Amino acid sequence: MDLESVGEQIAGHRASRGLSLEEVAAIAGVDVERLCSAEMGELALDETELANVASALQTDVPAFFGGRQTPLSYLFGVG
Repeated sequence: MDLESVGEQIAGHRASRGLSLEEVAAIAGVDVERLCSAEMGELALDETELANVASALQTDVPAFFGGRQTPLSYLFGVG
């Protein structure tokens, strides 16, 4: 999955929970600007950030990747 697709998944989960970007960032301990950039498909969150965001959204990291483990290509911001 590319950065944009993952960003859409994160944003979709956030919207379905009725949470703002700022709320998720605060709960997850992730900089709001990084989370915004990730949702826009501009950057990849690291493994810890992904896990924290998933926890804040009451889901797991594979939910952002179509049920798969986090691809290395995402972590390196490729594709």
